[in-house]
Amino acid sequence: MEINSDQKNLSIHFTDRCNNSCIFCVVGSHQDTKEAVNKKLIFQFLKENRDKNFDMVNIHGGEASLCEEFTEILDKIKEFNYPAVSLQTNGRRLADPEYAKTLTDKGVKLFVVSVHGANAKTHDRITRARNSFEEAIAGIRNVKTLGQKVRTNTVVCKYNLSELNDIMDTVLGLNVDHVNISAIHPANKAYENFHEVTPRYSEIKDSVINAIEKVKSRNVKITLEGFPPCIIPGYEEFRINWSKLKFKMLFHTFILNNYSEFMEKSTKIRGVPCQGCKYPQLECGGVYKEYIEFYGWNEFKAVENRA
Repeated sequence: MEINSDQKNLSIHFTDRCNNSCIFCVVGSHQDTKEAVNKKLIFQFLKENRDKNFDMVNIHGGEASLCEEFTEILDKIKEFNYPAVSLQTNGRRLADPEYAKTLTDKGVKLFVVSVHGANAKTHDRITRARNSFEEAIAGIRNVKTLGQKVRTNTVVCKYNLSELNDIMDTVLGLNVDHVNISAIHPANKAYENFHEVTPRYSEIKDSVINAIEKVKSRNVKITLEGFPPCIIPGYEEFRINWSKLKFKMLFHTFILNNYSEFMEKSTKIRGVPCQGCKYPQLECGGVYKEYIEFYGWNEFKAVENRA
């Protein structure tokens, strides 16, 4: 089960609470308080959209698995006959085999698990949480044993750049189904810690391309998120094309009817180097605004049409 351009996806931002505290978290997730989940609002959102041919409900946070209401809402998703659920997670609670089985029994078909280091030293340094690496790896193993799909997500930062290739070896060794590599979106914690965590695109390009080639050689699907096409010439095909993804999202109390369009228009900008580029606004969007604030436009240039 994959999220792809042929699907209509319903998306729910479940909570800001998380048992990790990643140094570049775009959500600004927190560990210190128990956040109430608005079940009534989520139930209403699910009910209103149940007969509109959505293929998947995507749940994310924060860490939804920490919430007492999570399994109850999974039951409601099943009651409304949505075909499948995908869960974006740090994977830590999945280290409990019984809990992992509970989620699969309740309809979670795709687990999107964050893996930011090739070992505990790097991963736990990024997540600011001891044992987070071992628990994530155990969680992936449990989900795969249950026959479900796993996509990993690795955010490239200054802490893990030198071991990106080793991270690929780690996740490929777990027989994951799909690998995603993300550039930092410098918002919230990533903005606060910008110079500590955010490398220039020109510094990470070669490592990312090497990682693509490694994953390709194993016949595993790989995608890139947050990389302008001019940064990775010859590898543009691996970018997630948000203009073709259909997400309707409940974010706290707001409903975004087209989340992909909202993100491309509100979080990125295009500059002089983008003039004449063959990629239109919604297919590229430009560069994260905060990145340009700190690093400027020198790395970027228009991608020209070639006959």
